[in-house]
Amino acid sequence: MAPRTSHFEHHSLIAGLLLLVAAPFVGAAEGSLVGSARLVCVIGLGVLGLHALSRGIRLYRAGVSASLPKSVGRVTVRVRPGWISSVAPASFALVLPVAAGVALVALVDWGWVPLGAALLLGGLATLLKRADDEPLEPYRRDPPREVPALLERLCMRADVPVPELMVEGDVEANAWTTRGRIHVTTRLLRVLDQAEIEAVLAHEVAHLANRDAAVMDVFSAPSRVLLGYAAATAAGLKFWLKNLFDLPFPGVTIWGAILGVVSGPPAFALGWVSRLSLLRMSRTREFTADAAAATLTGRPSALASALVKLDKQSSWIPRADLREAEARAVLCILGTDRSRLGRLFATHPPVAARVKRLEAIEERVQGGGRAVSLES
Repeated sequence: MAPRTSHFEHHSLIAGLLLLVAAPFVGAAEGSLVGSARLVCVIGLGVLGLHALSRGIRLYRAGVSASLPKSVGRVTVRVRPGWISSVAPASFALVLPVAAGVALVALVDWGWVPLGAALLLGGLATLLKRADDEPLEPYRRDPPREVPALLERLCMRADVPVPELMVEGDVEANAWTTRGRIHVTTRLLRVLDQAEIEAVLAHEVAHLANRDAAVMDVFSAPSRVLLGYAAATAAGLKFWLKNLFDLPFPGVTIWGAILGVVSGPPAFALGWVSRLSLLRMSRTREFTADAAAATLTGRPSALASALVKLDKQSSWIPRADLREAEARAVLCILGTDRSRLGRLFATHPPVAARVKRLEAIEERVQGGGRAVSLES
């Protein structure tokens, strides 16, 4: 299970946010955006950086050390994301936003203002989310007797500890991984046969073994902060225009509006670059989880059959139910998003593409073929 926030992380987050709040008041007292105000903000940014570094390291170390099988019969399969396909998306998702923030503070005297505002909003959102870190999960069911046995056998093959298995009474036939636990819905258990259930569980075990939850949590932080800041500035500008003559302190609100106009669009653009790179990482890790599931079960066709059945089941689910599930979309067996903007905006590859790759493994297994890769 992913570790809860440590005392150091909790206190460093609060301290960093307080320093960001204090920086504008220091600037107002001095009548300048440079000097002490900038120094206070830089210290706050450094404290938040330590918080992020500590959280990332602890999330990664909380993952399990696994030895996933690397073949199905004589067919070698890549069961972990490759370096080449991971470095470029990771750079755009995390390194580029961080480098842009450092450059903004270093090269522009007032650059700390929008950066501090963005991190302040993102940090407050993080605190609010952690305040509700354990949501109520009603409609729990005891799993059928054979399902925990399937999971235990898969974990023995993967050489990982057996995670907690939760059965949810949901109208959606799906499975997902969160906080080191595997969740399946009662509808999934009714729709799939035993071999297909085993394949779905193997897919989720692969997510745990590859530390996908930790990776996605760390690399999604810049896009969450930047897009959240862009949305907040857009809402603030709309409110400012609507109440232009009723707001107190007109000078302050005008400068705030100028800051929003100047910093909002770049934050939005950079946030979407990070977001698209993150989605690319998500799709790649789905392919590798499929590959690992094929090696764990020895039956690629079982996962292909499960994906086809689940895709048909998801076609009739109302959008209201899907919106409730979007928070867990990245680590689901089947994506809950139905983006009209194309594959670039989807968390999961198309089911047809995943099935085609699994069928390629099955054909090679039956024909005694050589190496194959399921990675995009």
